[in-house]
Formats: sequence, C-alpha cells, structure tokens
Amino acid sequence: MKHPDYLKEVLLLALLFGPMIYLGIIWPSLPATIPTNFNLNGTPDGVVEKREFLLLMIFLFFTNGLLYALFRYIPKPFSELGTMEGAEDHLPQYYNIRFRIHIYLAVFTAIVIYLVSAGREIFLEKWVFAGVGLLVASIGLYLRNLKPNNFVGVRTPWTLQSDDIWVEVHHMASRLWLFGGLGIIVAGIFLPIISGVFLFIFAAMALAALPYIYSYRLFYKTHG
Repeated sequence: MKHPDYLKEVLLLALLFGPMIYLGIIWPSLPATIPTNFNLNGTPDGVVEKREFLLLMIFLFFTNGLLYALFRYIPKPFSELGTMEGAEDHLPQYYNIRFRIHIYLAVFTAIVIYLVSAGREIFLEKWVFAGVGLLVASIGLYLRNLKPNNFVGVRTPWTLQSDDIWVEVHHMASRLWLFGGLGIIVAGIFLPIISGVFLFIFAAMALAALPYIYSYRLFYKTHG
C-alpha cells in the first residue's frame, strides 16, 4: 500500500474540523460573557469573555491538529512507510488509535460548545484542560507496551532500525506523556486560561521533540 486510505483520512479531517464548524454556526448566538461556574443558588459567580472561550476552542483545535500531523506526517511520508515490509499488518492498529483520539477530542469539544451555548457549563477551563490532559496521559500509557511498527509511536529513523532503541525510547516517551498529561490537568486547575494555553503549546512541542532527540542520541551512543 503506497498511499493512505483517503476515505478514512477524509473522515479524520471531518472529526478535526467538525467542532469548529459547529462553533462557527452558533457563534453569533453566544453571549458576550459566558458563565463558567455556578453557585448552589444557580447564580453564575465566574465568567469568561467570548474571546477567551474562542481561545480555548482554538487550543482544542490546535491539539487535535497537532495529533493529526504527528500520526499522518511525522517522521516519514506515508508513501515511504507503505512500502516497508509488514506495513499492511499495522494499518488496523494505525487507524484504530487515530480514530479513537480524534473521536474523543471531537465529541469532547462538541459537548463543551453545546453546554456553553445552553448556559450549563461549570468550570469551563478546568473541563478543557482536564480532558486534554487525560488524553495525553492515556497516550503515554499506550506507548509503553507498543510493539515496533511503521505507523504508530515514535517512528524516527533510529527507532525503526533497532528494536532495543524502540523499546527504550517508548518507555521514556510513555513517562514523558503520562506526567505531561498530569501536568496539563494541574495547570488547568491553577493557571489562568491564557497562561494555560501557552504552557500547553510549550508542552506539546516538548512532547513531540524530546523523544525524537532522545532516539537520535541513544542511537549514536550505542552505535558510535
């Protein structure tokens, strides 16, 4: 198989863009300020401005887009991976994990948007960061026992050449993503929205880059 399954890629892109299209449709009807917390009497005692809510939605969209790019394009083009021996055997696993991730984020984002539009949201920013943090942590747990393959995981030129390097890098990446996810949850509890979003962007770059760098250093340490 030299090309991706284009029907599945279209469905994944629909999951990626669907919530933002939904937000665009209902955006004019949203109030200028959005309640994020209600007291026992049902009176809102916490609000965010409409633009802050948009920032949170862009944050979720960025998360979904980053994960799409990580699985679809990094580190090798699909056309190259599809020519590798045994590639077909990994396709179900490849699309299974991708659909699970994007369905989770699409449904989660759509629910948040709906609750806000219905005036029912409680602790909006904490919901968002907790949802993303749980996803990142769950991916970390998944990475630990991931077998060497051409489609899912830290697929650098160095992990693909050595099963030992693959295992060690994925143990490192598992810990990194697990604690990174827990850190995102904690950040969502204590940090303001804008600070939390910028912290997540930094964390996302670290989660993607550090396993890649580690695999490079480990390969040249063991192979001279």
